[in-house]
Amino acid sequence: MKNNIVKIVLGVIVLLILLFLIFKSKKEERAFNKVELSNFSTIDNMVFPTYYDTVLSVAMKEMGVGGYVIVGQLSDVAKGQFDGDLKAHIRYFSSKFYLFTEKMDRSESIKVLCHEVVHMQQYSSGDLVYDNNFIIWKGEKIELNSKEYMDRPWEKDAFDRQSQLIKSVESVLYLNK
Repeated sequence: MKNNIVKIVLGVIVLLILLFLIFKSKKEERAFNKVELSNFSTIDNMVFPTYYDTVLSVAMKEMGVGGYVIVGQLSDVAKGQFDGDLKAHIRYFSSKFYLFTEKMDRSESIKVLCHEVVHMQQYSSGDLVYDNNFIIWKGEKIELNSKEYMDRPWEKDAFDRQSQLIKSVESVLYLNK
């Protein structure tokens, strides 16, 4: 009888420890600082979560990019045309940026949206022009699917420059980062 009680008590303790570890390991999202959204840009966020406009506003201000941005849901068709794990993509048409996204938590949204803001800067400067299935990168016309994603020069450029932008945006959005 005594052994059964000890086993039950030990079992309960192990169960409580496991539950504690499971709940403790769940990543809790940190709230953003209150920030004043920039008048430099207009962002129409048509998707959930609603904090995408905050991330975009801060990133665009940090990058010196202005403009009108419409944020929409990333379609299954777009995801099907991409070999990897597509979280977002952006197009520039008729003086507007069209940003299509998947649902992301705050941390991931900063990384992904900063990458897309670098593309916004590329579009704004004229370095990147989308023309149907072609990209014009710094004057060179490239068929979109002729290069692997990581071999595309505009993607290399965006990945090279996004790290500094992510740090800048995080320093605005989070205290004591």
